[in-house]
Amino acid sequence: MKCIYCLEDRPDNYFTKTEHVLPQSFGKFKNNLTLNKLVCDVCNQYFGDNLEISLGRDTFEGMVRFDHNVKKAKEFKSPGKKSRLRIKVNEGPLKGAYAYREYSEREGTIITNPLPQVGFKLKASANFDFFLIDKIPPKEDIEKNYELKEPKTIVVLGCNVEEAQRHLLEKGISFKVDSERQPLEKDTNWELEVTAKIDQIIFRSIAKIAFNYLAYWAGREFVIDSPFHPIGRYIRYGEKTSYPFVMIIEKAILGDEPNVGKRRLGHLITLDWSNNKLSIASQVSLFNWMTYLVLLAKDYKGKQFNIRKGNFFNIADNEIIELVPGDMISAQDQLQNRK
Repeated sequence: MKCIYCLEDRPDNYFTKTEHVLPQSFGKFKNNLTLNKLVCDVCNQYFGDNLEISLGRDTFEGMVRFDHNVKKAKEFKSPGKKSRLRIKVNEGPLKGAYAYREYSEREGTIITNPLPQVGFKLKASANFDFFLIDKIPPKEDIEKNYELKEPKTIVVLGCNVEEAQRHLLEKGISFKVDSERQPLEKDTNWELEVTAKIDQIIFRSIAKIAFNYLAYWAGREFVIDSPFHPIGRYIRYGEKTSYPFVMIIEKAILGDEPNVGKRRLGHLITLDWSNNKLSIASQVSLFNWMTYLVLLAKDYKGKQFNIRKGNFFNIADNEIIELVPGDMISAQDQLQNRK
């Protein structure tokens, strides 16, 4: 049998694992969409180790899984120092301080802790600018922009004072410890600002969901045809072309929902011809938050048929709802009936 990704002809014993259209890390649904004997075990393992682990652990959508009980708090794993996520405190006297999330066995939940950093008080202001301990600017920049005369003009977070003093002395800066200042207590209720870097690993992860969805509806013989080789090689090997395979569009997938604002809670995947009927595209939105547009085949020359499909993965009851386009029944009516 031929794998739809590596396109290698492999014996039956290379197709023992089930490939899920949507990774199970984003929910285990009752009537799940799966691919059997279409993705070889070699590719399946590669995707789990190199794409899906990043999508689940190191994206905003991956972080949201724990907020909606898709994953249990004790399953939380930090992406580490090279994370694509930058988390900052967004309120109070520590606004702008860097933070990270971790599971606390004592609390039984995911808590927010400060990263090792130093804050400097801005001149003629009550606010502080924070710098990670290994990213402290040169002394001349510090002296130009910040007050250094009083102990309370320097704040140390996430590490002991001695460590901070050592890093500052390397910059030629010395400071006294304010004996009245108490150590910062860990706080689980900070309002946070999360900035995410979306790179090619994440785009390839999203493209795999879209391509799996096409394979689910169209079958092996359709997706192993040459028009789909570029998207397959991009997902499997990271090979790029002159045009982007994945784009972010600021538009809700369901027509009755706002482009910005509260939407239904669930995942969405759609499939359709482009407006000019020359290309095949998919839309993917995890937690119905941000919409990714995936170009599966550009200037398709093969036989055209109706591939317009859509599914809503309902987080509330773990059901997958098939969306019926056109005037038979609207997506709004279908979802309303399931509330």
